[in-house]
Amino acid sequence: MRRRIHILTLASALILSAMAQAEPRSYDAAKADQFLEPLAEDIVPNDSVSRQLHIRHTAYNAALFGQVAVLTYNQIYTQAIDRSTDRFVGFNRFAHDRDLAGPGYATFKTPNADTLYSNAYLDLTQGPVLLFVPPTGGRYYTVNLLDLYGNATNISARTHGTGGGRYLLATTDWGGEVPQGVTLFRVTQPYMWILMRIEAEAPAVLPEVRRLQDAFTLRASATAPANRSFPAPATIEDPEAFLKILDWVIEQAGVRNEELAHVHTFRNLGVGGPRTVEEIWSDEAMQQGIAAGFADARAVIASSVTQNGVSSDGWREPLDIGRYGFNYTYRANVNSLGTGANVRLENFAFTTFEDAEGEALNGAKHDYVLRLASPPPADFFWSVTVYDRKSQELVPNARRKYLVSDNTEGLIRGEDGSVTVTFSRDAKGPNAIPIPDGGFYLALRAQGPRRDMLDKTWRLTPVQKLRR
Repeated sequence: MRRRIHILTLASALILSAMAQAEPRSYDAAKADQFLEPLAEDIVPNDSVSRQLHIRHTAYNAALFGQVAVLTYNQIYTQAIDRSTDRFVGFNRFAHDRDLAGPGYATFKTPNADTLYSNAYLDLTQGPVLLFVPPTGGRYYTVNLLDLYGNATNISARTHGTGGGRYLLATTDWGGEVPQGVTLFRVTQPYMWILMRIEAEAPAVLPEVRRLQDAFTLRASATAPANRSFPAPATIEDPEAFLKILDWVIEQAGVRNEELAHVHTFRNLGVGGPRTVEEIWSDEAMQQGIAAGFADARAVIASSVTQNGVSSDGWREPLDIGRYGFNYTYRANVNSLGTGANVRLENFAFTTFEDAEGEALNGAKHDYVLRLASPPPADFFWSVTVYDRKSQELVPNARRKYLVSDNTEGLIRGEDGSVTVTFSRDAKGPNAIPIPDGGFYLALRAQGPRRDMLDKTWRLTPVQKLRR
């Protein structure tokens, strides 16, 4: 009897394992005989209650799907479309931040404080853009290319070395000739964001790094028409304007082939179909359904935002940022916290908001210490940075010191190779970082993480309280 139970248990386990590994079966209907695609649009219920319910679910899906695209589009609008803004430079041109991020850095939250940032928005609708990468002499850089949905690729010191090169940035459907000595680099969409970072370990090297920034150049193959129209910026709090941007993104930038069926349902919202968003919005039941669906999406994003990492010893490590596939809820909550996340292979980042006892880090109550038994394993550099919990910005302090890294001048290491970092309001010494008189959090980043970090052989220890 026991043997029979054992066999049944084993069989059940094998079935469950097979189910877990199974992928949905798909087919190409166009290869079937006399299979006809529909000519008519899908129905929308006539009954106002049913219509509102139906459109509520559709709007919820559209809000989750489109959140990162709308956030990125707003950035594009400011730098590449709206000539009235101080940050306007147009498409296919870099805008360089010439100084290291400090308190009040406005571009995005939780910035690195040891790299110089540059931004460019690509318009490949008229053809490819040529990217020139200068030799960086071993200095770390990444040209992080992101599509409007936040999926990241990199031309970087990790992927292509530091010897420089020329890269033709082209969409997957471009079929022209590649010039001699140029490497073809395919991207997913005709509108892309470049978020470039170059290592700047100390203020003394800024002149050198600024020269490197200027040496990274973009050259478009053709000029885009001047009379194109673009929708105004919007947020998820304004569903009508949000849907107008999503309509533009789907029609102008596109989606993956596998997503066509999903976005087809958005036609009932005026997105990617024969009816406009204004027409849909004029129906009161539809308007109420859309508003309710967007409210549902905002609530889900807000409640699931803490699920964007795996927690261990008080530290949260990333799941799979920068490569989202069809994980639309995860994609929306990551990018709601901040756009421009890179893949873990490029930048492995840990964050913690609490100490070893599970209490929130608070500079008004305690000083703290982090003991690293061995330095974070990184091919390029690592850093530990302090951020104000409320503002998500670097903490103002008289020393203008925001991090400790392997580039820190005079970094003290133990005889066993360990590194001890302390956190206090009156921080002194190379291994100490000032903290605010209130809540804060830490980020530990490894640029070019090594295998022992990726496979979790190397582990972080909890942050400990120090007696004052």
